[in-house]
Amino acid sequence: LTCTHASNMEHFPLLVLVTTLLLFAASAPASCSSGWSDGDDSVDRPNGDLPGMPITLGDKDLPSSCAKLCAERGAPNCVAWAYVKPNCSGSGPSPLCYLKQTVTSQVLNQCRVSGLMNINLLPPKFRPLPVGSVQPTGWLGAQLRLQADGLSGHLPLFWGDVMDSVWVGGSADVGLHERTPYWLNGFVPLAYQLGDPKLISKVQEYVSYILEHQAQDGWLGPEDISDGNAYWSKYPLLMSLRQYYEANSSDTRVLPAMLKFLKAAQTKLFTVPLGNSWSGARWQDLVLTIHWLLDYHADEQFLWDLAETLHDTGFDWKKWFTNASFPKVPVTDPATLYTHGVNNGQAIKSEGVWYRQSHNSTDVDSCYKRMQLLDQYHGQASGVFACDEHLAGTMPSRGTELCTVVETMYSYEMLFSVIGDPKFAERAEKVCYNALPATITPDMWAHQYLQQSNGVNSMVSDDHVWTHDGPDSTLFGLAPNYGCCTANFNQGWPKFVQHVLMTSSASAPDLVVSMYAPVSMAHPLSFPSSGAKVSSFEMATEYPFGEEVVISAVCEGVGGRGVGLQLRIPSWAVGATVQVNSSTPQSTVPGTFHAVQCQYSTVVKLNFPMSVRVERRYNNSISVFRGPLLYGLTLDEEVTVLRRYAFQSVDMSIMPGVDWNFALVLQDDTHPEKDLSFESYSDRGSLPPYSLNGARGKIVAKARYLPSWQLAHNAAAPPPLSPVNTTQPLVTLSLYPFGLTDIRVAEFPTVLQ
Repeated sequence: LTCTHASNMEHFPLLVLVTTLLLFAASAPASCSSGWSDGDDSVDRPNGDLPGMPITLGDKDLPSSCAKLCAERGAPNCVAWAYVKPNCSGSGPSPLCYLKQTVTSQVLNQCRVSGLMNINLLPPKFRPLPVGSVQPTGWLGAQLRLQADGLSGHLPLFWGDVMDSVWVGGSADVGLHERTPYWLNGFVPLAYQLGDPKLISKVQEYVSYILEHQAQDGWLGPEDISDGNAYWSKYPLLMSLRQYYEANSSDTRVLPAMLKFLKAAQTKLFTVPLGNSWSGARWQDLVLTIHWLLDYHADEQFLWDLAETLHDTGFDWKKWFTNASFPKVPVTDPATLYTHGVNNGQAIKSEGVWYRQSHNSTDVDSCYKRMQLLDQYHGQASGVFACDEHLAGTMPSRGTELCTVVETMYSYEMLFSVIGDPKFAERAEKVCYNALPATITPDMWAHQYLQQSNGVNSMVSDDHVWTHDGPDSTLFGLAPNYGCCTANFNQGWPKFVQHVLMTSSASAPDLVVSMYAPVSMAHPLSFPSSGAKVSSFEMATEYPFGEEVVISAVCEGVGGRGVGLQLRIPSWAVGATVQVNSSTPQSTVPGTFHAVQCQYSTVVKLNFPMSVRVERRYNNSISVFRGPLLYGLTLDEEVTVLRRYAFQSVDMSIMPGVDWNFALVLQDDTHPEKDLSFESYSDRGSLPPYSLNGARGKIVAKARYLPSWQLAHNAAAPPPLSPVNTTQPLVTLSLYPFGLTDIRVAEFPTVLQ
């Protein structure tokens, strides 16, 4: 794929372009024998030369002549080349060519042009559709509408760090300058997924200002940071521009601006390296954009070289996520950028991203290892890991930053895209349906900086259980503790929508359902190489609250095959069935894909039995699940408004109006239905499901009050070791989906009957 001239295809409609390219990628050669013949200007790779170098070229020979000589030698004899410009800094009148037998490190040299041979990006297993191609419907469409009508849509109207940002000529969003790029990274897809003209107009206003004020050397945005942190805010900005272009490919300003900036950044990195910086910790986010450009829009050696530089000079996350390096207890001091929670959330995907360029299978192995380490030593029941700024262990009163929630989601979405293992999609879905809504109010006007599995209050706590964040970190408000999450939470739901449907990179035309939610396709999806086409697609469901998913699609194909549908079967869905039209329901295997064919007008019905199950956690406590949802004890709330801002934005504390300290009766972990039963509500369909009034059901539990379990440092103390003893009377509790709770208990001690 990277040998093609993608620029010649940019006039195609983007949706067709994507599917055309992904199918071409599957049949592309394993390597590019000629590389990029124009090379990387002003970059040299000294040493590693073949014997007899240099070769004197003709006076009119260009770098492509040197690349051609290398190609004629062939691999492994020649793997790289360097062209010496004539009459440059003491060089002679004729250009020279160095052919190389090893690939060496890059250096800046204005008199050289260099290139590599036999390089290519591995195609990802699955590719998301372009932004705006998948639209949320049903309860999910209402959820994104809430986001647009809440903080997301109003931040540019009253919050200085977006409204008066330095990115659009203002004076706010100082320091790292990350908040407007963070906001755009979620607001851009939100606007186009909803198809809202007012939101799209606001996107275009911000994007236009940024593009029109690009510096002459290519730099985008403010340039007032002198160290390695200078690059970081540009990572989410370029993600925003990428998404904007996918939704609006007629804007011819975008790709040249991105390429010009990246060349400027490459040059700057030779004198201002990443170092110990946020940029160094998060290098993989920029490599993602670079790979997107190489996939679809640019044949440029400098992009490959820039990605290599970012990887080689950025943080070594592969080494960090090993048993020897990784912290196995809550981090106190010294806390570093390696122990920082959001950095770890973003780093979950780093080696998955890099695997496409490295072709090293141990990079894939590292992705599984980091998932295991984070779960084992810092994991929480909602699918995230504790990091109240830094990695914080498994105790359920330790916090998780909202930025970590959305970055962890996105990392698992990316790992699923690259590697294709269903467990990564399942984890992204789990985090989305539990941790994401749990830290934002149902109307999406306020959020916490830190959420807790056992978060029994939301208050200003000078004495607090966490060690690195401020006293207001669990308040619900506009920007508690620090404003990054106010801007960054916006990407959570929109990027989830974008990754619900994907296409396979295999040669056969397949549409992949990676996560389940009510969505439809905005445009027909064509597979030009096979002649197959999905004319329409709609997925109707109350999932994750309900068990049934109905897919209605119209597909056209050649030879009667139609289009394949790959359906992810959740690992917990024992007994799940798939029925195509009126055929006999088919059994499935949990944790795998189930393949069916879509031919002409096709209806696929999936049934996912959602039994109540329990999971043993801290001090042998339990968490209660049904399907993908975690359930918790929601507490009557005593709300105090502490500060009012514009519109409906407030800071508020929430205190429990009832006891929270109960032990659940559980006689048999393998048969929790003896003590835990699910009750559904059938009259809530028009209400937001992540609100108590809109809850689609609850789990009824038997419990006993546990007076010995009290507060410690203004938080729920660690659950006492289960089983516990208590003589308190038996009571009945209602457990609701974790995501709709503001204050709650989700890890319970247990008591025998």
